[in-house]
Amino acid sequence: MDTESGSTDGEINEQPTLLSRAINTSAAFIQPLISKRAQKAYLGTLLLFLSAICMVVVSTIAYGIFYYKIIPQVGLERVVHLQFGDGHPWGTTSLGSGLISLQPYDVSVELELPRTPSNLGTGNFMVDLTLIPGPSSPILDSANASTDPFLRSRRPAILTYASPLIDTASKLSFMPFYVLGWQRESEKLQVPMMERIQFARGRRNIPDRLRLEIHSQQQMQIYKAKVAFRARFTGMRWLMYNWRITSFFVFTFMFWSTSMISASIVWIVLATFANSGTDGKVTVKKEDRDETRIKQEPLEESTSPLESSLDTSNDQPERRVKKEKEYQVESQADDESEGSPDKQTSGAGTGLESSGAQGVQRRRRHTSGDDDSH
Repeated sequence: MDTESGSTDGEINEQPTLLSRAINTSAAFIQPLISKRAQKAYLGTLLLFLSAICMVVVSTIAYGIFYYKIIPQVGLERVVHLQFGDGHPWGTTSLGSGLISLQPYDVSVELELPRTPSNLGTGNFMVDLTLIPGPSSPILDSANASTDPFLRSRRPAILTYASPLIDTASKLSFMPFYVLGWQRESEKLQVPMMERIQFARGRRNIPDRLRLEIHSQQQMQIYKAKVAFRARFTGMRWLMYNWRITSFFVFTFMFWSTSMISASIVWIVLATFANSGTDGKVTVKKEDRDETRIKQEPLEESTSPLESSLDTSNDQPERRVKKEKEYQVESQADDESEGSPDKQTSGAGTGLESSGAQGVQRRRRHTSGDDDSH
């Protein structure tokens, strides 16, 4: 029975110790996690995370604005309404603000011509394209106007030749489409007029209008005429246009990293100024404490003779004799000071000093009585 009770007591005693150790260990582990320094670290991490998210949004918007500014309109097309009955067919149209400076362009003229006997009999004909700077003027609205061209190009064109047999076979094969109106007997000619032209810097160097003329020996029938400008990107513009997703991630990361570095530098500078301000306050407080200690030191020294006189009982005989002589000299000086009327008046009210002197005399008499007994 005793052994069983002893074992149960040991188990009861061990359980609290294990529990206390577990509590102490967990407290020691949790204490650094909830300290003020840890709370400051958590707050700084949260602010950094929120700043990173905000910078991602700002970087995305910045890349969108950058892409819109640096990538111009890729294709610009203008329909030209040709004028007939007064010499060669001609027409003008406005280009607007789609073109930019220092950007290469390819310019082409697209003509849709019916395969009529007169058009087939014309053979080669010339396409004349002129780019005109500045605002429009009434002079440009006439067929024989002498314009001040900015750029001018003349290129030949001709309808595709087909032998009678091939022409008949193609018409028979496409007969259902011709009957249903899904296709018509016409041909589209793509005539390249200018390659890789670019305009000097400045709005006044960009053409504002264009003029198109069709020169032929016979009168031609034309369904539609259109002038197309196609941008030829090079360098960073080519990369951003042809690799859009990759460019988005790369440039967005660059904007984001630059923003985060700038924000971190500003944060470090502000934290440095804040810490310097707190350090100044702490030093001021320490100086105040030092001053209070300096002021309290004379009071502590005033009580030192009494404490030293009480500790003479444990000194050796030689030191005790020297101290007694010093006390006798001090007591004689005190007696002389008490005998003078001036010093008595000046010493009035110093009850601690007189009681201290009496205590010293009593201590001296006690020590002298001990010496006589020896």
